[in-house]
Amino acid sequence: MLDKLKPGQFTVDYILKKAKTQYENGEATIKINPKKTALIVIDMVEEFTNPKLTPSWIPDATAQIPKIKELLDLSRSLRVPIIYTYFEFRPDYLDMSPAWREAWTPLDKFDDYEGPPLFQKESIDPALKPNYDTDIVIKKPCYGAFTGTGLDYVLKNLKIDTVIICGTMTNYCCGTTAREAHAHGYKVVFGSDINATDDSEIQKAELKTLRRGFALVLTKDQIEEALQGKGAFAEKDS
Repeated sequence: MLDKLKPGQFTVDYILKKAKTQYENGEATIKINPKKTALIVIDMVEEFTNPKLTPSWIPDATAQIPKIKELLDLSRSLRVPIIYTYFEFRPDYLDMSPAWREAWTPLDKFDDYEGPPLFQKESIDPALKPNYDTDIVIKKPCYGAFTGTGLDYVLKNLKIDTVIICGTMTNYCCGTTAREAHAHGYKVVFGSDINATDDSEIQKAELKTLRRGFALVLTKDQIEEALQGKGAFAEKDS
């Protein structure tokens, strides 16, 4: 029962069915034009991708490196701008978000870690290394890539209206960046199989939320197809 209703006709059943349909199968009306699109690779740093660096390692992020590499290669061949984000902080962490520095939440506590300081230099995984002559690399101090960075200016100067997001973690930095991009007026494409987190159920839940209210959620293959001007999600005659 998803037909148009008049005020007073909305029932609990209608509202719940509508929500479920949109969470499961909602589809933004975004079309991808490679000339106006940038690929943002969120925090694919060794602290998250290298199993020797605990406790930050995200196994699914490591597993997705080959797919992200394929998307990077295609994007470069099509001259789609590529933007990497990463964490890097002063040794005294004065440039870190106070929420992290003061460890206000359980995620910020590293009581079980006795190794060398983390995030002290740019450590993008070697398999995904930027082309420093052409790619853009942005240091960020918190979850969202727009907060405390020049990302919005970079995108505007590049005449970008659509961003493709991949990386880690789906429900933290990637999802926050998608929300920020949406709030800044960008069209957001979110890769369902090229964004990783540490809980499969949370992955599904975050994708549902983004699908319903923030982004066009596509697989890596669907994104590549659209960038090449093919399929239902490509902007025709671009």
